[in-house]
Amino acid sequence: MGDSTKLRLTTRFTALDGLRGLAAMIVVIHHCLLVSQELAAAVHSDGTDEIEPWAWWATFTPLHLLWAGQEAVYLFFILSGFVLMLPFLGDRAPGWASYYPRRLIRLYLPVWASVMLALFLAIIVPRTASPSLSSWVNLHDEVPDVLGDMLLLGGTSLLNSPLWSLQWEVLFSLLLPFYLIVAIRVRRCWLLSILGLLAVIALGNTLYMSLPVFMPMFGIGVLMALGRKDLERWGRHLGHWAWTLMLVAAALLLCARWLYPHLSVTIAFAAVGGVLVLFAFTAWQPTIRLGNQPILRWLGLRSFSIYLVHEPIILSVAFAFRSSDPIAVALFAVPLSLVTAEIFFRLVERPSHRLASVVGRVVGNSPSRSEKAAFRSTALTKFKL
Repeated sequence: MGDSTKLRLTTRFTALDGLRGLAAMIVVIHHCLLVSQELAAAVHSDGTDEIEPWAWWATFTPLHLLWAGQEAVYLFFILSGFVLMLPFLGDRAPGWASYYPRRLIRLYLPVWASVMLALFLAIIVPRTASPSLSSWVNLHDEVPDVLGDMLLLGGTSLLNSPLWSLQWEVLFSLLLPFYLIVAIRVRRCWLLSILGLLAVIALGNTLYMSLPVFMPMFGIGVLMALGRKDLERWGRHLGHWAWTLMLVAAALLLCARWLYPHLSVTIAFAAVGGVLVLFAFTAWQPTIRLGNQPILRWLGLRSFSIYLVHEPIILSVAFAFRSSDPIAVALFAVPLSLVTAEIFFRLVERPSHRLASVVGRVVGNSPSRSEKAAFRSTALTKFKL
């Protein structure tokens, strides 16, 4: 490729929008398929229980990649670390006084609106458990914790269960200065630091502890942003077959929980798969072009809205029709989710971005390059990390 086609270093890599959109649709497919009694039972087993053959093949083979919703969320976490770190590597880093209101407004306003939407749908379509429904659908027959869902940090209910990941997103957003300070400190050994974080994830996975599993994923993204120039240079030296084999390895690693259900560190393997996928979407032209496809970019720009609204719609369709047929539910729920996400994006998410920008400008301006350098120097002196 000529210089004119090389990926430019900006605070926003456009191909990552497409990757985000692809991950969002995998989460949607994941929830649609959990409407099936057989698939819901399969994902809660270790593969040795008596399972319908088709459900076993869909769950415990690489086919699971098509609906690996949990693993897509891990990729979201790594992406968030990468994208939030990039502005601090530019000529003008955001000031913390403006960063916090911007970030929290962009997260919380859409979340609050999605909680109200989910509550409205749960009222008009009561969530009453039934033997004809899958175990996953029946789990949602509970009294919602609306306040907890709106605050996020104390945990969430099943009113809109994808919100569970937002509590980690908010916590990371609050702790971003700490991540930045540590990343600057270890910038010369960023790749080795990623390996250390993967080891922490493996340990947390073994001990069934959420904090050491999820929070290092954001740190991996932060470190990949710090080493983005190295990643691009390495990417230019890899041939087509090397990239192809790497993406096959990434797919297998992302499915590790299902291919090797008895291993205790499969989340760490999935995180490695997420690292390789992000590497490809930032350093290999074919995947960059894929991420820049119009349909994927459209999905990516609305991925947060899709993520927030789709599950209450899927559940409402399943409860309304008392259906455990995932295809029938998807035929109604997927178009409804996409249309609702577009409306949600226009009426809630995009206005929240505008409000966040206005508040950020009012609260304070971005520091100059010298001020950013002073922050780094002070941070490293104050925090002996």
